[in-house]
Amino acid sequence: MHTPVLLQETVDALEIQPGGKYIDATYGLGGHSSAILERGGIVLALDWDSDSLARQKINNQSLTVINGNYADIKDLAQKHHFVPCQGIVFDLGLSMEQIRLSGRGFSYEKGDEPLDMRISSDLELTAAKIINSYTIEQLYEIFARNAEELNSRTIAQAINRSRHVSPIQTVNDLINSISTVTKNKSAIARIFQALRMEVNNELENIKKGLEGAMAILVPGGRIAIISFHPTEDRVIKQFIRQHDLKTLKKPITATDPQSFERSAKLRIIIKN
Repeated sequence: MHTPVLLQETVDALEIQPGGKYIDATYGLGGHSSAILERGGIVLALDWDSDSLARQKINNQSLTVINGNYADIKDLAQKHHFVPCQGIVFDLGLSMEQIRLSGRGFSYEKGDEPLDMRISSDLELTAAKIINSYTIEQLYEIFARNAEELNSRTIAQAINRSRHVSPIQTVNDLINSISTVTKNKSAIARIFQALRMEVNNELENIKKGLEGAMAILVPGGRIAIISFHPTEDRVIKQFIRQHDLKTLKKPITATDPQSFERSAKLRIIIKN
């Protein structure tokens, strides 16, 4: 069983009540669900990636796992009689297994994979369609907004030059295009992040997910949300300010400075 980053802190913050109803909005490898079940909670788990869902098996009568997007959390919770619930967890990162096994080009280290990046196969827009059809200005806006990449315009222009020679279809095609202006791996990783967020409409889904979560929580119920990028965390902070929500004073961060997950930030929102 994979142990999610900040697992102990997340489950502690939810203050699990035996027999209470909890929603794991990002089931993944089942780490959060398992920890909640161990403390006596009843869990409704959501995963948008049907392929990932098919690989995970936890046999427990107190667990219901369904294929669904957390943007629809309110409707899904109502359908499965999980309203109201005591707590909800969102882990916004992709699992290493998704990156390793999906074959969808999530990582710049998987050079032969197609530029797909869809978490759900029901989506029509792929990363390749964005890269090959969006204008330079549209690409610049995606890279600047989703990844805060300083070289966004230069990279967008490089992509435009490359696609006029031949379509950009694979991870290596995109890396080769970006590498004409920068070989910085962090910059390349940010471009991949920005594309994935655009393909899956991730920032808007976070907003919808938080709106739905607040609607189905009991008063005093808690949302634990783990983000991995400043852009995601900014959306969360804006939501908190706009709705004047109560939170634990400071976000919780990973303590291991060597961990690749050191950027993880856990915020706890408490319904008034």
